[in-house]
Amino acid sequence: MISKTIKASSTEAIIKEMDKATSDGFKPTLAFVFISAELDKHTISSFLDKNGIAVFGATTIGEFTEEGVTSKHIVIMLLDMNPEYFKIVIKDYPYGEALNSGRYIGNFGKSTFKQPAFIISGSNMEGPGELIMQGIRNELDEKTTVIGGMAGDAVFTNAKESKQAVLALIIDETKVTLAGEAVSGWKAVGTEKIITQCEGPWIQTIDDKPAMEVVKKFTGLEIDEHVLDDGYSNLGTTFPIQIQQEKGAPVMRPFLKYDPKTDAVLCGGNLIKGSRFRFSLPPDFEVVDAVVESAQEIKQNELSDADAVLVFHV
Repeated sequence: MISKTIKASSTEAIIKEMDKATSDGFKPTLAFVFISAELDKHTISSFLDKNGIAVFGATTIGEFTEEGVTSKHIVIMLLDMNPEYFKIVIKDYPYGEALNSGRYIGNFGKSTFKQPAFIISGSNMEGPGELIMQGIRNELDEKTTVIGGMAGDAVFTNAKESKQAVLALIIDETKVTLAGEAVSGWKAVGTEKIITQCEGPWIQTIDDKPAMEVVKKFTGLEIDEHVLDDGYSNLGTTFPIQIQQEKGAPVMRPFLKYDPKTDAVLCGGNLIKGSRFRFSLPPDFEVVDAVVESAQEIKQNELSDADAVLVFHV
């Protein structure tokens, strides 16, 4: 299997890069598309579809390349995987249905391949990603490989796009081996803070103070004053808070939006009142180094013949 990665800052440029990548006779059948939510994913998806390429697409709040984390770019990995070895499915999860949607994906996989492996991405980062994973795991052997990450805004494939769905690439692991590992280069800094009031993924107060007031004070965050259609404003950041657990590694939750009327802050996942957390130091190339090193170790020790390495920057 051959893989090629291309990138550009506009739809016109990425189509030219696509033409270059296929000029030597390379005929991709599958494309992983990571694209800034501000760019035109419809044109890209349509172009790939017309060329007979299956699309696994996700919008991003930062695109990971070998040069680091960029923004407002398109990054595409093209592969010429045998179409008989994979299936793509997208399943909406209406409010309260995340667990069942995960079960649907798990069931679809095990009914499609004897030994399925999954690469998944969920849209709507305020949705309960843990429940999606639980639903998938409920239908599968505990040794089944499931890797992936949440999209910044939407997931899409050739014929469908959704801001509240789980997208899955299901691979026949008797034909294609899939392995993954989670790494983190984020550095926790400062004193612990307490979430003193929250509801679902929204933080209303931190240490009994308006959440946005505390966030601005400790991060120096640049505020986007533009109010979106949903009444909220985007937060110009990609680094998360680290919520402490009694056991195990901290749970990472990125800031997504805030409510200018109440100063409440939206995080990428549900929260529990009383949770303690620390802010993260923007790691820049430390994350790149950690991910590259981990990917190299996996390739050398587990998959010496790997044809492609896919990185989810979450």
